[in-house]
Amino acid sequence: MSTEDIDDYDRKILEIIQVDAELPASTIAEVVNLSASAVQRRIKRLKDLGVIVATVAVVDGKKVGRPLVFLAAVEVERERKDLLNQLKKWLLGESYVQQAFYTTGASDLTVIITAKDVEEYDHITQMMVEMNPNIKRINTSVCLQIYKRGSVIPTD
Repeated sequence: MSTEDIDDYDRKILEIIQVDAELPASTIAEVVNLSASAVQRRIKRLKDLGVIVATVAVVDGKKVGRPLVFLAAVEVERERKDLLNQLKKWLLGESYVQQAFYTTGASDLTVIITAKDVEEYDHITQMMVEMNPNIKRINTSVCLQIYKRGSVIPTD
């Protein structure tokens, strides 16, 4: 899959559905100047190609009892592939881990975690270390206010 496989119509469709994936194909069709069935075929093709990886609802954590967001900068002892894969598998399986990035810089991973309170976050990080003894250190930043939260990727 390369960027050549995506044309201007696909890009316009992606821009629209990243903001509101529930829009009917007929509404999208009017904006991009295609038929509704052509829009549906293109969306299916983009899913089949792996361009669209999920269709989700964005939930306000405060309204479901998980108001806190923590940014955990994780350092590991050794960057061995098997140990990193073990940590990756653990992170993928934990619902309170919202995002996890393997990074360059002072830390090896940046992990975004949601929790109902500081005690729950402490419990989560203790479990993370117990289940992944390769973790050397976790430096935590507490999110005081969210200015922007999104997942829209520019398609131009």
